[in-house]
Amino acid sequence: MTKGRIFVALLFAAFTGCDGELAINADGPSITPPGTQNPGQNNNTPGSNNPNLGSELTESHLRRLTPVQFENTVRHALGDVFEAEDLPSFGDDIPTIGLNNNPSILRINTVNIDSLYASMQRLAQAAVQGTPVVSECVEASNDTCFAEVVDEIGPKLWRRPLQSEERDDLLNTRAELANVASRAEQAEFLIHALLASPNTLFRTELGEVDGEARVLTQFELASALSYTLWNAPPDQELWELAANNQLGDSEILRAQTTRMLEDPRVADALAEFFVDYLKLEAIFTKTKEASLGLTPEAREALVEGVRRDLRQIFSQPNATLLDPFSVNNFHVNEYGATFFGVPVTQGGEYEVVAMDPSERRGILSHPAFLSVHSGEGDTGIVKRGVFTLEQLLCIHLGAPPADISESEDVPEDFDDATATSREVLTVRHSSQPECVSCHRIIDPAGFGYENWDGVGRYREVEKGNVVIDASGELAMGQEVLTYTNSVTFLESLTGSEALRSCIADNFFTYALGDAPKLSEREALYQAFAEADGDIHAVLEALVLSPSFSARKLEEAQ
Repeated sequence: MTKGRIFVALLFAAFTGCDGELAINADGPSITPPGTQNPGQNNNTPGSNNPNLGSELTESHLRRLTPVQFENTVRHALGDVFEAEDLPSFGDDIPTIGLNNNPSILRINTVNIDSLYASMQRLAQAAVQGTPVVSECVEASNDTCFAEVVDEIGPKLWRRPLQSEERDDLLNTRAELANVASRAEQAEFLIHALLASPNTLFRTELGEVDGEARVLTQFELASALSYTLWNAPPDQELWELAANNQLGDSEILRAQTTRMLEDPRVADALAEFFVDYLKLEAIFTKTKEASLGLTPEAREALVEGVRRDLRQIFSQPNATLLDPFSVNNFHVNEYGATFFGVPVTQGGEYEVVAMDPSERRGILSHPAFLSVHSGEGDTGIVKRGVFTLEQLLCIHLGAPPADISESEDVPEDFDDATATSREVLTVRHSSQPECVSCHRIIDPAGFGYENWDGVGRYREVEKGNVVIDASGELAMGQEVLTYTNSVTFLESLTGSEALRSCIADNFFTYALGDAPKLSEREALYQAFAEADGDIHAVLEALVLSPSFSARKLEEAQ
């Protein structure tokens, strides 16, 4: 192994196990807050001088980039010089309830470090072949171009200027390799080292202490804005504003938000929020009985189709965060058509198909969602009910009692084969004394989906000729949802104040990496409610909120 490979390997090993928390021990990653000893370090971020702000702010985190953000960052720095298979497998957990981009979930650890290291080697090799500043340096006869490589690519990957000592470390190590490595290998080392740095992999929110808060530096704020709105690093205009210490001006921040909202990447980023929120990518690992026909091609078609649906929704003028729940036109191709019960032209191309409104209503009636939230061969009434309550309505349930088995107190004439799945669940499980209190609310939330089978096909009978009963009543505090079938269930559910409040909470938590505290949450939800979920109004309120630009000052240990 060359000294360069050793250098990168040691750098990588230094932050294995970093879990996104602010506290970092001496053996953890060395991350310099963006802007420190660089242009843009002093900022006048909105709210930063408010002496009462600190206790209401969200926590500081090191937020590892999501797979989408990592890909977009690398493409921004290196160009389109690599294939999808060159990217790493992060192996992140997908929680059943919660959000995948939770800082405590996005980690560098022993599960993904080998994939990351190998991926970064492939990406560096691709840059040597295809990124102009790198490939031209490899062919040059002088060594000054290696500094140009670092100066052009380093700031794009790290989203801030490199400090002189960081730059010198890279270039001095490269120079020591000159006697034992080719120019291509030297260039590969530089790219690999830049990629492997935690400054590439993590978004910092460390900021600088200002009174009772940690105020994000200009380059941290630029990254927060671009990754929230675009899932991508800052563009040149944002970079220049940060370098000139101008993002602390609330009117400039508002103007940048307005400008960035016109970019199609906003629709892509919002689509990814819904894919995360509804756990749609879990379809790729969901075990299903072969008879249901959920082939790998079908799974891919359903998820890609719903992504196209979401991008189209959020590309419309005056789009709202609530629109996905009522849309009835879905992108379908030949691999997904059977799950919708519609004919589609052969060839794999997607068509936008208007669904029968008596059979579908919005994204919660999409086969991708219904396939994820169901059993291996059945509809999974309890699974669907729990997810609806916990994730869609923010009604938190306690852990179920241990060692619950089917009830033995079943009427002699009860026959599972001629009873609905709803009746079987009620008689054999939910009616048990230790279960009834929870299932009184869980089961109605699951019964409402019974017109769709375990892969989302619409049906009115099951087990051949047993008529399905998808009616019910779901009591949620002061709100009571009454429905006669699955479509009216979704109409009632998605029109409820509970769902509106819950999606707002999840969206703000997704963007901030932490749930907003009470007073800030109330202000954000008021903006959401007054705008009826309008994307522009919601994102502007988010960007101008105190926790977007500052973080809580941690207590001294």
